Amino acid sequence: MQARTPIIRLAVLDVDGTLKRAESPYQYIHQRLGVQHLAATHRELALAGHISYGEWLRRDVALWAGQPVARIQQLLAENPYLPGAAELLRALKQHGVFVALVSAGFTLNTNPIVAEFGLDAALANELTAVNGILDGGSVNHVPEGGKAAFARELMARLGIPPEETLAAGDTKGDLELFECAGIRIAVNPKSELLRARADVVFEPDLRDAVAWLTARGYLR
Repeated sequence: MQARTPIIRLAVLDVDGTLKRAESPYQYIHQRLGVQHLAATHRELALAGHISYGEWLRRDVALWAGQPVARIQQLLAENPYLPGAAELLRALKQHGVFVALVSAGFTLNTNPIVAEFGLDAALANELTAVNGILDGGSVNHVPEGGKAAFARELMARLGIPPEETLAAGDTKGDLELFECAGIRIAVNPKSELLRARADVVFEPDLRDAVAWLTARGYLR
């Protein structure tokens, strides 16, 4: 007898480049604020392994000190969803899936998405502010390896096995999510290893995602 296709009960989704168009909320905000030339050195040092991810985060967000939180929120709201992303989130919720976001971005980016779609959980880094003004500080809630730790904690708490877990991402930083999940979606992958390990690749957007999940019986 053929094994029954598992249904998705948990979805753990990356945000930037996966659900939202901009691949990095940091680069996006740098560009909108006109400080991308100052941030370029931080990026080069981090990619060369000369500074840690935590130090990269600290240096980047320090460039935004003095900006009103409301302005950053407005800029982030202007970064559109990829076509099909909203439909995917709605479909997952309509089928009773526990939907969690995990991002190396920040809560000012993830919290509005959680509120808009009634999602169940999120983990992201945090920008600190005083009286509604960014003070240049941050709290690193998603260190290297933090995405997988978050996914595994949810799986253990909810009693959901890998075969009933969906992961979606776009960069090599999302490979750790793929290791946790039985159903793996790559969105415009920037990593060939991520592409190779995905069960399906969606390019240039997510408009076919719901149909693909439904046709295979993952949503029912």
